[in-house]
Amino acid sequence: MRAVAATSPGERRPSAGARAAADLLIDGERLSALLGRPVRATRLRFKPGLSTTAVLVDPAGTVPPGWIQVSHPGHQDKVRNALRRAHDRDLHVHVLRTGDLTVAHGDLDSDPRLQRGLDGLRSVHPSVRQAVAAGRLEVLRYNPQRRVVLRRALAHGEALVLRVTADQQHDVRARLAAYAAAGVPVVEPVSARGLHRTRRVTVWPWFGRGDLAHLSAVRTDGSAGAPTAGGPTRVDAAEVTAAAAAAGEALARLHRADLRHPRVPDPVPALQSLVEELAALDTSGAHRVGLLARRCGDRIAATDWATGPVHGDFSADQVLVGRAGEDTVRLTDFDRAGHGPLLADLGSFAAAELLAVTDGAAGPTAWDVAALPLTNHLLAGYAHTGEGGAGGGRAGALAADDPALRTWVARALLARVSEPFRAGDPDWVEGIHRRLDQVELVLR
Repeated sequence: MRAVAATSPGERRPSAGARAAADLLIDGERLSALLGRPVRATRLRFKPGLSTTAVLVDPAGTVPPGWIQVSHPGHQDKVRNALRRAHDRDLHVHVLRTGDLTVAHGDLDSDPRLQRGLDGLRSVHPSVRQAVAAGRLEVLRYNPQRRVVLRRALAHGEALVLRVTADQQHDVRARLAAYAAAGVPVVEPVSARGLHRTRRVTVWPWFGRGDLAHLSAVRTDGSAGAPTAGGPTRVDAAEVTAAAAAAGEALARLHRADLRHPRVPDPVPALQSLVEELAALDTSGAHRVGLLARRCGDRIAATDWATGPVHGDFSADQVLVGRAGEDTVRLTDFDRAGHGPLLADLGSFAAAELLAVTDGAAGPTAWDVAALPLTNHLLAGYAHTGEGGAGGGRAGALAADDPALRTWVARALLARVSEPFRAGDPDWVEGIHRRLDQVELVLR
């Protein structure tokens, strides 16, 4: 197959060489021609001058997602490892060359770093791809070479969630049991039910009828069909309001819990890695991120923030909403939990809602945290506990337009500024700068 010339770099972009692998994945027409079928790449993980890994998606949705890795010369060791692991398990990985780049791709079953975890499923599901095609499994989330989350259908409309990871899942049961003992509503793992025992696979009961972000969107556009083991559902505004308030109460219980956790990364220096990543993509964007990070950092350094147990990645899609007879909500996905500034959780929740409402576009509502309905209901529930909290003793008075909250919203927006690139958006440069415009508005 002949090589296809790279797309022309934009004026803000540095030399194309460091991002040639990413450029190939973002160019959907070129990638489809190379692989001989319609495809799209998303969830890009970029290593400048080395490789870029992504989810390979069928635009029609008829083929389960797979993985793809495009490597630069001199970085072929990962490809050789993928071939070896696939050969050991009688799986197939496709490898081809285009110019100086090596392209390796395959279905989910052959994901090279998930092999040990997937081995734990093979006694029940020898092929994830075939199980998905037969309706026995559904892919909920997939991050190549890191994790996959699957829904496993059971009898009577019930289901389990299978979480498979490249790294071992340490102390999951003990940590979630501690949260539950502190009154935090969480989903706790269950026994493996016939699966091979491994620390790379955990099994969870299916809870509720969907997450708060999805149910809020369903309510907003008037459609039905939140993902649930019991089938499509309808929600109304009162249910969403109650769920958001309950999520605020649950978060407050977490924040005041007497739990020992390692500290989360310092919130400001953690942005430096983003500046370095963007420097290989968009030098203008990297410069703007550096300036905004300093402004945000100065605001954070000027206050002695209340700290305690934090979720670490809190947003509406980490809030599962119960069905009739179940808890109103339960919190999930504590991978980044630790000890840190409490307002960081509230800021990340508001930032996620702001992005969902505005899609990162600058405009009259791009900065208006006070107008976010879920955030306002969450803050009301958070204050309802009446016991301390993120505002350093001001939790009961914390409003969505509080400058302290806006500081942490800006910090969370900065942490997500490269998402247009990671999503494989062909207009990712403009998308990044629209988001930076939004951060400037929130900080003003």
